[in-house]
Amino acid sequence: MRTVIPFKKLSVVLFLAFAIASCKVMLVPEYNAQLDDQITNTAKATDLLYIDMLDVPQSKRTYDSFKERYNEIEAEINSIQLKNEGRPKNADFLVIIKNLKDAFAEAKKYHKDKTTLSDGEAMVYRGTLSGFWKPLYVAERGLK
Repeated sequence: MRTVIPFKKLSVVLFLAFAIASCKVMLVPEYNAQLDDQITNTAKATDLLYIDMLDVPQSKRTYDSFKERYNEIEAEINSIQLKNEGRPKNADFLVIIKNLKDAFAEAKKYHKDKTTLSDGEAMVYRGTLSGFWKPLYVAERGLK
């Protein structure tokens, strides 16, 4: 015995199947290649700042010698934050960026207040800030 499916029922089922398949629920922001590059380049600049500090004698590691680079990196972090504030569904990223921004500001203030950094202090800040960049980098890459 053969069952015939009425045309109306078949068209409704096909329409619903198509509608469900075409729905896309976004719980996270879309991947942004430019932002990914900016994160990578600014993290690299942060790392290079402390690598370069370790290459000069401690007496030449004054805050004034590195002030311009600190300011450039801080401006890039602010730019990354601003771009993320304009992205929808981005609350988690904003928390990561705030933590990074606070840690960088603390490192900058410490160097400014102390005037110079020892090898150990430079290595600790290099490692610490790298640890704050990684979640942001991984989160952006995870959107790919």
